[in-house]
Amino acid sequence: MKPLEGIRVLEMGTHFAAPMCGRILADWGAEVIKVEAPEGDPYRVSFRNQRTPQFEDGCPSFDLENANKQFLSVNAKDTAGQEVIYKLAATCDVFLTNNRLHAMQKLHLTYEEIKAVNPKIVYADMTGYGSKGPLKDKPGYDYTCFLSRSGMMADLSPKGESVMSTIGGFGDHVAALTLAAGISAALVKAKTTGEGEYLTTSLYQDAIFLQCNGLILAQYGREFPRDHFDCNSALLTCYKCKDGEWIYLAMPEYNRYWKKMCTDVFQQPDLAEDPRFATLDVAKNHVAEAVATLDKIFLTQDSTYWVERMESLDMPVERLAHYKDVVVDEQAWANNFLREYTYAGGQRTVFSNTPVQFASVPDAGFRIGGKIGADTTTIMEQLGYSAEEIESLKQSGAVKQG
Repeated sequence: MKPLEGIRVLEMGTHFAAPMCGRILADWGAEVIKVEAPEGDPYRVSFRNQRTPQFEDGCPSFDLENANKQFLSVNAKDTAGQEVIYKLAATCDVFLTNNRLHAMQKLHLTYEEIKAVNPKIVYADMTGYGSKGPLKDKPGYDYTCFLSRSGMMADLSPKGESVMSTIGGFGDHVAALTLAAGISAALVKAKTTGEGEYLTTSLYQDAIFLQCNGLILAQYGREFPRDHFDCNSALLTCYKCKDGEWIYLAMPEYNRYWKKMCTDVFQQPDLAEDPRFATLDVAKNHVAEAVATLDKIFLTQDSTYWVERMESLDMPVERLAHYKDVVVDEQAWANNFLREYTYAGGQRTVFSNTPVQFASVPDAGFRIGGKIGADTTTIMEQLGYSAEEIESLKQSGAVKQG
């Protein structure tokens, strides 16, 4: 039995955050029904901004967010369409959305209105900036709420240089996992007490949580953004190697590793005894000098040389990989972090699996996202609609079959 087997989820989500939350819940065993407007999730079109292809039977960008779901298309602005959603909500354990509050108010699909048809439902609301405050109705994407307003883009970019480039969905996928965890907790409460729950998280809130150590440091005088030489330690930073690639040293125990690094890795025992760098108490006053010294050393050999040398000594180091490296990484494949799917036209695509693996579920499977309304008829039959009623609703435009 999968952990969420028997749980039914109504997802009214678009783009990344709520849809990925829905996919996570589906991978954990829930039956997830994605409810789309007749024109579909806008991401079915806007994925083109990412320059990924559309194949005859699917789209890698859309399928990443929407695998393992069923698809129902309803015109929620139509009274008959709203009734379909109410009937579906009455059979569900979870109502998941990232539509803004004023949109849900216009559609009469707020928590209070859904709770009226199903008092036990867990209503999960993903927002951009939070459900209160002056920005509660402002449109939000992870580029703006998560990366920009949180300080992440400005303060984690190198000082004096252009800000980092990012990718779509970075913050959304963090928030998706957060909301999936909250939904799971609320389901435990609902099962225990018979009472539903309204829960919410936001892209901005999740970014603040991820950045919380930086917020503490900034309050106590740590300046951001920083340059290459303004790090906590010469053994806690990146270095460029002869081949142009970078490696990251992650050795917070300075006094344990400095001598070992100098003698066993660099084979420069004299450097180990340099009074500027010998112990952390002294070295913290000469960090920039130490970094500059190690910069020159690391440029004498390729990244592979340094990584292999340090790994042989059980020292924590990692080469800065590229996305193209990750999709062929033996470690990722060995742990089932990745999976391969081949579209009908022969296009091989590597997808990430959702995080968290359950021993009882060796493989969650991967069924690509369906067409708009692909399962409309089947779902409406489950809700008790007759063939004649379904056909009439299709003809009126209240529902759509893909």
